[in-house]
Amino acid sequence: MNAMNMTGKAKIGLLGLMLELYDAWPELKPAMAEFARALGDTLSAFAEVEFPGVCNTREQVERTLAAFEAAGKDLLLVVLLTYAPSHIALPALLRTRLPILIYNTQQLYTVGPDTRSIDTTHNHGMHGVQDLANVLLRAGRDFYLVTGHYRDARVIEEVRQWCDAARAVKQMRQLRIGLLGYAMEGMGDFGLDETAFLAQIGVEVRHIAMKDLAARAATAPADAIAASMAEDRARFHFASEITDAEHAASARLEWALRETLRERGMHGFASHFLAISEEGQLETLPFLAASKLLAEGYGFGGEGDVTSAAAVCMLQTLAGQASFTEMFTMDFAHNAILMMHMGESNWRMARPDAPIYALRSTLGDIMHVPIAPVLLAFTLAPGDATLVSLTTTSSGRLKLIVTEGQVLDFPYVPDLARPHFKFAPNGDLCAFLTRFSQEGGSHHQALAYGHWADTVEKIATLLGIPCARV
Repeated sequence: MNAMNMTGKAKIGLLGLMLELYDAWPELKPAMAEFARALGDTLSAFAEVEFPGVCNTREQVERTLAAFEAAGKDLLLVVLLTYAPSHIALPALLRTRLPILIYNTQQLYTVGPDTRSIDTTHNHGMHGVQDLANVLLRAGRDFYLVTGHYRDARVIEEVRQWCDAARAVKQMRQLRIGLLGYAMEGMGDFGLDETAFLAQIGVEVRHIAMKDLAARAATAPADAIAASMAEDRARFHFASEITDAEHAASARLEWALRETLRERGMHGFASHFLAISEEGQLETLPFLAASKLLAEGYGFGGEGDVTSAAAVCMLQTLAGQASFTEMFTMDFAHNAILMMHMGESNWRMARPDAPIYALRSTLGDIMHVPIAPVLLAFTLAPGDATLVSLTTTSSGRLKLIVTEGQVLDFPYVPDLARPHFKFAPNGDLCAFLTRFSQEGGSHHQALAYGHWADTVEKIATLLGIPCARV
């Protein structure tokens, strides 16, 4: 499957630096190597850390970085195990394409009357950090820096955010989003320059021909469709009026889309219902497909919005499950927003104590397709969540807008007949909505459970685009 890697760890190359002069003390390098390995162990919950050994010459640094690049690392973690002169690392650091995170840390937590000279020898990398940071700044090379004790949970969390951000950025720069139809006419907030999209963040848009998709759906294997329908019937509560023909049409389109995404190496798709009805190639709309593919790790954007599909992919990488959504109606009484769209949401994020319904879409008057689409209807599980919008600024730069809040404990409302939930931002609803629009947030968003705003800000930094936290 070409969906985003939802469970992987960041691949980190640890560059441990020392002063060559210290080879005169043969016991020091093994001790510092042991510390580097211990430091790597503290990151093992979220990163695969490779430490090939201490480097104290320019040649060693260059060989190490070449190996890290060849291995496809996500991030270079530079640790001054002792002082080391900046010039042994500067040339290789200027050439590498890897993002550079300098970890300003040490073994010793405190200095007191009983501190020995050998303790300071083992704990004096900080002025090496200052040397290296200075020359990187003078050379115009971007880098990032975390300072703190290597066993401090707050410090480890900040390193984790950089590791997660680097992993997400590497995957974003390989993203391919399929577009079924076109972006809805007149809906300008997600209007897109595909060249800028590729140049700035590495996301490629690939167009899906509806006639090809229709032909593939028409030849879907009967046994695969029967198995998919049986699985749906076992998992979801089907409305009695849904016919086998309606369910089969949605299942065939789902199968065709999944095969197309897999075959063409795409990580998500965006579709526009009016384009589908205008072309008349497809027999139904991909509502069921969108909800099931979201649950498998793909991105999705409604009305042909590839920017929100890319944002969903980003959160899939970070959180393991993410969904497409839209702000719909303000709930002033509960400082919240009713969130819903036409019928596309990640069913694996549904609250576990309520059924997931399979319904015939009630929006048939505006859809004009031969067979009524089947959709999944549910409300989301309550919990802390992060909401992200990917948009474009007046200068043509892409921009991330992120907020944190809560998915509220809100029951399923039968008359809404589609996925829905309430989101309450942290802080005042009115102030949040005002600031969100002032920052240019579009009306489509990506949502994932957890606290990801700090990491999203770091993703923007690594991509070189602005980010607003509202």
